[in-house]
Amino acid sequence: MKKNVFIRRILALIIGTVVLYAILNTIIFVHIANDLFIEMQMRELKPRAEVIANLVLKYQQGLMTKNELDEQFLVNNAIWNAAVYVYDKQGNLIIRNEEILRTRLPREAHRYITPVLNEVFGEYLDSVLTGREVIATQSEKNRRSFLVVGEPVIHNGTITGAVFLTKLPEELLTALLGLRRSMMVSALGVLLLMIFPVYALTRHIVNPLKQMRDAAINMANGNLTEQANEDYKGEFGELGRSLNYLSARLSETISALELERNRLKQTIDGLSEGIIAIDAVGNITHVNPAIYNIFGIGNDDGRMGIIPVGDIWKDFDSVLLQGDTIVRSLKWKQMVLRITISPLEDEQNHIVGTVGLFRDVTESERLEQTRREYVANVSHELRTPVSALRALAETLADGMAPDEDTKKRYYTHMVHETMRLTRLIDDLLILSRLQSDPHAVQREAFKINRLMADVAERYAILAGEKDVRFNFTLLSEDVVLWSNMGLVEQVLIILLDNAIKYTPKGGSISLYASLEEDMVKVSVSDTGIGIAAEDISYIFDRFYKVDKAHATQGTGLGLAIAFEIIQRLGERIVVESHPEEGSTFTFTLSRNPGPGIKSL
Repeated sequence: MKKNVFIRRILALIIGTVVLYAILNTIIFVHIANDLFIEMQMRELKPRAEVIANLVLKYQQGLMTKNELDEQFLVNNAIWNAAVYVYDKQGNLIIRNEEILRTRLPREAHRYITPVLNEVFGEYLDSVLTGREVIATQSEKNRRSFLVVGEPVIHNGTITGAVFLTKLPEELLTALLGLRRSMMVSALGVLLLMIFPVYALTRHIVNPLKQMRDAAINMANGNLTEQANEDYKGEFGELGRSLNYLSARLSETISALELERNRLKQTIDGLSEGIIAIDAVGNITHVNPAIYNIFGIGNDDGRMGIIPVGDIWKDFDSVLLQGDTIVRSLKWKQMVLRITISPLEDEQNHIVGTVGLFRDVTESERLEQTRREYVANVSHELRTPVSALRALAETLADGMAPDEDTKKRYYTHMVHETMRLTRLIDDLLILSRLQSDPHAVQREAFKINRLMADVAERYAILAGEKDVRFNFTLLSEDVVLWSNMGLVEQVLIILLDNAIKYTPKGGSISLYASLEEDMVKVSVSDTGIGIAAEDISYIFDRFYKVDKAHATQGTGLGLAIAFEIIQRLGERIVVESHPEEGSTFTFTLSRNPGPGIKSL
């Protein structure tokens, strides 16, 4: 009952209504009923006064003796219920009956009854003896009030006397008080009778509301399978259906939000960039797996257990306080990280957290470095022949060549530098076409032994001129390959050019092939200067040279072109090398037919 506030309020309303009704009824009754009761009582006395006047008239006419008149007064005294005074036409009191008043007034007031009533009636006696009727409430000078009714005794139009009846108003008050008590008792009875039906009806109203409340609380706590009772009639049934509809829509909305949250979480967790989010008080709310992949720690021992860099967390706190985005770089082990820390704001633009994005920009930094080196290398490779041509041309233009032999020698140098410049430009164009042409290479069938023999025949002569041994081994069977013979020949030429270039006198170069299932591996091996381990991963980059001073001849584009050709053919090329021991380049060629697409 303590928790049933609604029931208590209904009962309080009912009780208050009944009490208010009793109070208002009493007030109205006091103001209206008192005068109404007095008027009714005086109207009751008037016909009694007329009856008494008729009896007195009979007595005056001799139709009734004095004893008979007294007997009538004695018999009807209780019926008249009033004090009776009868006066003759001279105003003399001839009959007096005060027994009713004597029984209802205090004993000490008995001796004052007759003089008081004479005085009261005396005020109206003359008026009644003139033939007028009197109905009035008379006050005995602030001591007591009387109800007065005066009736003339008339015989053939002649006034022969006057009859007065009087009663005390206390009799009316006694009746009024009794009526008031009856009204209060009836109001109390109605209250007692209505409490239990009202309580039962209120319980009948409250129970559905309690069930709806419990259902709403369970829904608010996340139990959206809870159903309100829809079987109630009227508004309660409509309320139950509304709650169930709300629950169904909430379930759909929450399911959609859960799906979106899971999709977002999967997306964030699938990103290669690391993401960390913190709330308004600095607690970590989300960490995706990429963070652990980047920093390689993977425990949850506070902030430093995730990112052991104090400056990063200071930046998070700074963004949380000031709301400004911070972008910075961080070198972590062999990686370069680009970190962006941004504030999170709600609808009122209040900062409710921050999110940090960690991107591994090592490769882009390396590509940027390669681009800068590429520009520098192209500039360097172009500057050397252009500078030489300019110097020779200026010398000839100024007529500073002393003789024809010197001029001829200068012209030869100019042709050599021009050919060098042309070779560089041709290599750049070939590399650019290999990297930008979207079409696949045109494939054809050819015999690898014949191609290797043709190339070996030419390079055996060049190796002999440099006093380098050239070894050549063919396959035991002349295998037919499916590839682009021209591009394969270009790769062999590039590899053999480098081998002759970097192999000193007395060294050796080998060209051979091996057969493995559905492919052939072709290798070019030398005993030259070799390649350091840290340079091998960059050996196929453009303009990359083991000789950092670029003192050796060549553009530094040959291996880059060879690598691009092998990639376009869908094959692989690898290198094994040790400094001062030599290098071996091996690439694969497929025996299976592939899709033929336009050649370069």
